[in-house]
Amino acid sequence: MDLASRLSSVFPPDEIPTLISRAGILLFAAFVVEWVVFYGLRVEPLLTGNFLLNLLLTAVFSGGIVYGGSRIARTGLSPKRYPRIATWFVGGIAVFLGVNAPMMVVWYPGTLQSVVGWARTSAAMGGVGGLVFGIVEARAIQRELTAERAAIRADEAEAQRRWFDYLNSLLRHEVLNTANVITGYASVHLDDDDIDEELRRNLERIHRQGQEMTEVIRDIQVLMRASQGDADREAVNLTETLTTVLENPRSDRENVEITASMPDDVYVMAGELLPRVFVNLFANAVQHNESETPRVDVTVDVGDTTATVSIADNGPGVPDDVRDTLFERTDGSCGSHGLGLYLVRTLVERYDGIVRLSDTGPDGSVFTVELPLANDAAGSARSRSPDPASPLGA
Repeated sequence: MDLASRLSSVFPPDEIPTLISRAGILLFAAFVVEWVVFYGLRVEPLLTGNFLLNLLLTAVFSGGIVYGGSRIARTGLSPKRYPRIATWFVGGIAVFLGVNAPMMVVWYPGTLQSVVGWARTSAAMGGVGGLVFGIVEARAIQRELTAERAAIRADEAEAQRRWFDYLNSLLRHEVLNTANVITGYASVHLDDDDIDEELRRNLERIHRQGQEMTEVIRDIQVLMRASQGDADREAVNLTETLTTVLENPRSDRENVEITASMPDDVYVMAGELLPRVFVNLFANAVQHNESETPRVDVTVDVGDTTATVSIADNGPGVPDDVRDTLFERTDGSCGSHGLGLYLVRTLVERYDGIVRLSDTGPDGSVFTVELPLANDAAGSARSRSPDPASPLGA
């Protein structure tokens, strides 16, 4: 077992910097004790050049050890490196004492006090030297490990990107095309007025399930894109995005009533996937709405640093047993709230925003999305008041 392993087994790594600093304090205390033992409490020896030189050397090297020990914990080094630094510290002391011991024998200074002072100064100098080399080596090792980890992460990211590209191609060319074929054939037969009612109901179900499958596949594709790299954010016109989404609601319900109240040209920091957030929230508000006339009210409020979009519906509300996990990814939930709202949360957080269920009950639910305003547009957005609520229709 090497010295570093022995030190690790005796002292917790987190305590090593403190122990090194204490060693520096002990070396200075040894200097004080040394002079008291050899000269007592007399003042005369303290006025000599020999005392002042010893005091200076002791203060510099002991202080260096104290500072070095306290510095270790602030360098950002992993505690795993501390035993190695302690090994260099102890080794430096041992090497300097080993080199100076024969010199003290050959050039005996004449007094025991001089021998003790020589040994103490050698130990302090060796400790400082070993501490410097230990910290330099530990930082070099940590930089090398960091570089290796970065290279491994880069390789993993590239492999993941290629895998995602393959999956995306598979979804687009195989699964999505198949779903579109199923939906297309169902639509063709639904246009036939001569089919019986049972067959029509089955075809309607096939058509509906095909459309839901298509939406799930598109959501998965968006999630795959969102998971690759950091968000590429830019100023996006939130008002324009919402208007486009609400004018093309992508809903099977033909009698949806939509109203919107929002200022002109509110810019937020987001990206090209922002429309998908509101497409899914709108679809959630309509698909789970059992009212004869589903209603969706959209409002935009502009604050000092964020824009808040509220999407209210007149549906049955969110059941108690799913509220806590509404935005979580859960198995088997792709046909319900799960995947769509999980995608919403993923994208909103990607843009440093917040999405929440603000209110829910038998009279409906309210989802709110907060997004950071684009700095150059925040002032002008706040200066404009919202337009009165206006029906967009569906």
